[in-house]
Amino acid sequence: MFINASAHKAATAAKAAAMFSGCALLIIFSNGSRLGASRGIELCLSVLVPSLFPFMALTTLFVKSGLCLTVGRRLNRITRLLFGVSGALAPVILLSLIGGYPVGAGGIASLREQGAITEKDAQRASLFAVCAGPGFVISYTGAALYSSTETGIIIFASQVASVLVTGFTARCCIRGKEDYNSENEIYPPSLPFGQALAESVCSAAKGALVICAFVTAFSSATGILEQAVSPVPDGVYILLEVCSAVNRLAHRAPITYAAFAIGFGGLCTHLQIFTALNGVKVQKGLFFLFRIMQGFLTAGFTYLGLKNLPQSAEVFSTSKAGGAAFFGGSVISGAVLLTVAVCFLISVNQRRG
Repeated sequence: MFINASAHKAATAAKAAAMFSGCALLIIFSNGSRLGASRGIELCLSVLVPSLFPFMALTTLFVKSGLCLTVGRRLNRITRLLFGVSGALAPVILLSLIGGYPVGAGGIASLREQGAITEKDAQRASLFAVCAGPGFVISYTGAALYSSTETGIIIFASQVASVLVTGFTARCCIRGKEDYNSENEIYPPSLPFGQALAESVCSAAKGALVICAFVTAFSSATGILEQAVSPVPDGVYILLEVCSAVNRLAHRAPITYAAFAIGFGGLCTHLQIFTALNGVKVQKGLFFLFRIMQGFLTAGFTYLGLKNLPQSAEVFSTSKAGGAAFFGGSVISGAVLLTVAVCFLISVNQRRG
C-alpha cells in the first residue's frame, strides 16, 4: 500500500515537473515554438485538410446513411476470411486506404456507436485500418518532395500491401469466440440522406479541427527542439510527426526512411487515431507494435519496388544508398527502440491497472 502511494506521488510530481518544464521551454524558445506552430498550421491548410476532410465526411456518410451495412451484407464472408471482421467494415477499410490516417478510425467508431459491429471487430480493425492517403503520399511526398509521381505510387502501393499483411495478422492476434450471427445479424436503422449528410459534414469538421490541433502542437514542439538542439536527429521527427518527418528526410536520407515514417505514422497520428476511435478499447501496446511492423513492411516493399521498377535519376539517387542501409541504420534503430520502450511501459501499466 505504501509503495503504491509513493509511486502515485512520484507520478504526480513527475507530471507537474513535466508541465512546468513545458511552460519554461515555451518561454525560453518562444521563437522556435512560434515558427513550428506556423509551419504546422500552413501544412494543415495546404495539405491535410484538403486531403482528409472530404474522405472523413464521406466515411461518416457511408455509415450514417446505411450504405456500409448494405455493402457489408455482401462482403461479410470475404472480410471474415481475410481480416476476421464484419463486412460492414469493408467500405471503412477501403476509405481508410484512400482517405488518410484518422479516416478509418472515425468510421470504426461510428459503426461501433451505431451498434453495427462488435467491440472485437472494432479492436481488430483499429490495428490495421491505418493508412496515409494518396493525396499525401503520391501528390505531396512523391510529386512535391521527390519530384516523382512514380515514387509516390510505389510508396502508397507498399503501404496498402502492409495494411493487408497487418490486417491478416490482426485476425490471428485477437482471438476468441465470435459474438455475431452471420445469417440473422440485426442491422440498426439508417438516417435520412439529408440528415446523414449534415451530420457527416459537422462530424468531419470537428475531426479536421482535432487533427489540425494535434499537428500544430507537435509542430510547435518540433520547433522548440530545432531551436534548442542542433541538429535534431532524424529519428525524432519519425517518432513524433509524419509530415515533419517526410519534409526533413526528402533528399537527405534514403526513400525507405520516408516510407518507414509514412507506415509508422508518428505519435501525433497515433493520438489522432485514439481520439477518433472515441471509446473503442484499443490495446495501445499492441497498436504501437503494429505501427512498427507496418513501418518496416512499407519500407521493405518500397525498397523492392524502387529496386525493380524504373525511376528517374534524381529520385533514384536518394534511394541509392537505401535498402540494406535502412535496416541497419542507427536512426531507425533508435526510433524503434524508443517506441518499443513506450509500448512496454504502457503494457505494464495496463496490466497493473
